[in-house]
Amino acid sequence: MDIDEYGYLGKDIKQYKILLIKKYKEVFNFIEELNHFFNKIKFEIDVKNDDLQGGTMIGLFTKSLTTFQAIYILYRNYLCNNTENLCRILFEEMINIGYCSLGKDEAKRYLSLEAIDRLKKLNKIKYGKNYFSEEERKNFFTKKSYNKRKSELIDHIEKLNLKGLLNEKGKPLAISIEERIKLINSPAISNYYLSFYSIVSEGVHSSPNILNRYLIFDEYGLVKELRWGPIAENCEIYAYFGRIRTLFPVTSGQHFGIIRTPCRIIK
Repeated sequence: MDIDEYGYLGKDIKQYKILLIKKYKEVFNFIEELNHFFNKIKFEIDVKNDDLQGGTMIGLFTKSLTTFQAIYILYRNYLCNNTENLCRILFEEMINIGYCSLGKDEAKRYLSLEAIDRLKKLNKIKYGKNYFSEEERKNFFTKKSYNKRKSELIDHIEKLNLKGLLNEKGKPLAISIEERIKLINSPAISNYYLSFYSIVSEGVHSSPNILNRYLIFDEYGLVKELRWGPIAENCEIYAYFGRIRTLFPVTSGQHFGIIRTPCRIIK
């Protein structure tokens, strides 16, 4: 079953997709039902206009559903390695939901990452002489000066009134993913971070280890053969969906305060 010069965009990929769907039919059916169930949950959660914590969590939950569906679609189309990469994103979304569920201050701390990130980018434009020309930097600050933009961001961060958000010099401190995991205090999530997260990160960062899927080396360490197409894809479905099945219900549903039964959702 060769793949012609069109690769995954060609007609030859269809035969691989059929075999994959047939092999894991029961798992695909389960994932479709799980996806349907989670999409129903969206409409069962009441989010008031002044509920910052609840609104943040449902936003994260909705985003994670999009990631979840992208993982499913890519896998069905035999793009298994890219599916693995997206599992890392889904895992981080689950962490953020779990962290925000700890309280309103935690949700505000998570949201502070946006202003902190914008402040970092602002400084890169202002002082990034090696990346931006003098004219580019001048044009960027034409409508609103650097000092004005910076002052607005700092004011926004300070108004959050969160302990530990600013250091002694008044510099905003971003909370790392490691800190968020530690505060969630879940042995399961900690274990996933130390094992599964590092594995799926290899593809995201294009680590040398991932090249072994695409290249075959000889005894001298020289490239002997190029592997590509389905033969280079890591298509063991349980490595992906087994973890998704665990992460999604445990982290999302539990922290939304939803009790799950086979036939109904009870708040």
